[in-house]
Amino acid sequence: MTMKTATVLMTLMLGLAACKEKVAVTTTTPAAPAATTPAAPDNSVPALTSQGYGSVRFGQTLSDVEQALGEKAQSRGESDPACTYVKFDKLPGARFMVETGVITRAEADAGIPNELGVAVGDTVEQAKAKYPAVQVGPHKYVPDGNYLTFKKVDSNNAIVMEAEGSKITRIRSGIEPAVSYVEGCQ
Repeated sequence: MTMKTATVLMTLMLGLAACKEKVAVTTTTPAAPAATTPAAPDNSVPALTSQGYGSVRFGQTLSDVEQALGEKAQSRGESDPACTYVKFDKLPGARFMVETGVITRAEADAGIPNELGVAVGDTVEQAKAKYPAVQVGPHKYVPDGNYLTFKKVDSNNAIVMEAEGSKITRIRSGIEPAVSYVEGCQ
């Protein structure tokens, strides 16, 4: 091998080594997230279902829920043993109806997700397009209002939405008949 050939080979080997180092550095450096990457969903907010909200299941006793949450319920208004409303700091955005010591219903604030993917502010037509079998009935007090009832098959559980005009304004879920009470506690 001549000196010139050896020099060329040495230059090629050094060049390859330099490229290899650059590639190694480039591939191990994490790329910055793109500006258009959507934010991760907030999994800290539970979804309202026909069965319950968060770790609360309809049909549980209030004392069992308090023990499971490690938190005493806060009364929301008059405390009547037959029917009252409570809330929990660990489950913000919901009020729970308690009838004779049993949780029978939850009323959700706007922005609380639900298993149906229908939200306060959506239209009645959007809900009917997603769920053609929804039961729609007239509102008891709002002349242009409706109740949309999504009842579970072979169950006494349901999600009820109230609408004024074409917009959904309230969402609740629970066990029949409590979930259908118009005025709340009867």
